[in-house]
Amino acid sequence: MKSFFSLTCLLFLLVGLFGCSESTDRIEKKLTPFLQEDLKFMVAQTIHAVGDSSTLMDEPYYRVKDFRLFEGAAARVYAAYAEVDFFIYKNAAMHEKRKYRYDVQFRRWDRYSKEFKHGKDTIP
Repeated sequence: MKSFFSLTCLLFLLVGLFGCSESTDRIEKKLTPFLQEDLKFMVAQTIHAVGDSSTLMDEPYYRVKDFRLFEGAAARVYAAYAEVDFFIYKNAAMHEKRKYRYDVQFRRWDRYSKEFKHGKDTIP
């Protein structure tokens, strides 16, 4: 009876561990809408601050510069990392670099760093 109880506990533990994990495809797919919302917010915030859209590109965009999926112990808290450059300004040689991480517990992307950088996009 004792071994049956131990086996049952182990089974529930394994189901809980594997049932809580999320596929890497799903994690990647969640990033795009999150980045699109950030881009929309940046554009709206700039229009609100300046009063019009004359300083903005006709089609602001972003580029994912670095994307990594973590494995093993490193993936217990954060399963992925992304570094993204946002280009929204028409005549300014600057962009905003944002860093994101995927929180395993809450199953969502989390922005943890924003900074302005000098320079335009290196890819035409």
